[in-house]
Formats: sequence, C-alpha cells, structure tokens
Amino acid sequence: MMPEWLAPVAQALFWVVTMTLLMRWLGRSRQRGHPTSDGKRVRHPPGILAVGVITLLFFVGVVGTASIWPDDGVNVWFYAFFAGMILMSAYIVADYYYARHVLTEDGMDFGRPTGRRVAFRWSEVRTVRFSTMWNWFRIELQSGEVVHVSAMMMGLPALAREVLRQVPEARIDRGAFKLLENAAKDVLPPVWG
Repeated sequence: MMPEWLAPVAQALFWVVTMTLLMRWLGRSRQRGHPTSDGKRVRHPPGILAVGVITLLFFVGVVGTASIWPDDGVNVWFYAFFAGMILMSAYIVADYYYARHVLTEDGMDFGRPTGRRVAFRWSEVRTVRFSTMWNWFRIELQSGEVVHVSAMMMGLPALAREVLRQVPEARIDRGAFKLLENAAKDVLPPVWG
C-alpha cells in the first residue's frame, strides 16, 4: 500500500516537471524566426496559440461535462472558477491573434488583445521598464498610455535594437536597459523563474 504523503508529492512533482518542460518548449519556440518575418514584426510564437486552444477546450469540456452529468458536489463556485479559466484561455487566444506589433521607422504599431491598435513614435516614450513579475516590457508614453510587450514574443531582438537606438538611455530603467542590451544580442530574458 502507498503511503498517504506520496500522492500529493507525486502530483506536485508532476506539475513542476510538466510546467518546466512546457516553459522550456515555449522559450525555445520564440527563438525560431517565423518564415514570413521581415525583422519588423513582434508576435507570439505558435506554441502560445496551442496552449490557449488546448486549455480553452479543456475548461469548456469540464464545464460541459459537469452540466450534462450534474453532481451534488458541484456548486456555483465551481462554475465561477471554470468560467474564469475559460475567459483566461480565451484571452490567450485573442492575445495571440491581435497582439501583433510592427516596428516602423520612427515607432511601433501595437496591437492589443481586444483588437484595438495603438501607433506611437519612439519620441513619445516616457519610460521603459521590465516587470519580472509579469515578464513583459512596460513602455509608458507621454500621453500616459502604457504598452506591454511580453518577453515570450518572437522578434524581441529587433524591438530591443530599435528601443536602444531610438529611446534616450535616461528614459530606460537600468534593469530594462541590461535586458534590452542582451536581447539585442539574441540573449532573451528567461520565460520562467
């Protein structure tokens, strides 16, 4: 018979190994260039779409199964939790399709997950920072609008070179400056941890 403590340890170990392998795969996929890339596009790797679609289908399946075969243990909090997970998965899919950014001669045409586009010039940039918690570059414009560029995206080296060339160093946070210098040399920020 298996000891009681072994099941939670095995589950935790499975989760850590699975997440490590998944993040390694996603990290490597962003380093491969896209065949249609002209060096001016910054976008998510196809692996992000795969993760978004798989999780969306999984969570919809869980809710559908719980609705078809109801259980007394399933309450409104179950549906609320899984509705949140479905929305998060749908956000990942929308971000893959709409968060496609194009570098221009004097700025960037930026796409948001809602489909809204923002075009700005490098001269409009107030500050550039990097959020280690969210793993994205935070570009704040003079207008107060904030643009986030995920470190998971393909095309970061081109973006880094443009930011370093066009934005005065005084407007770039010291930590972000070092990450941008490395990204310009194809040494991308870690995707996890």
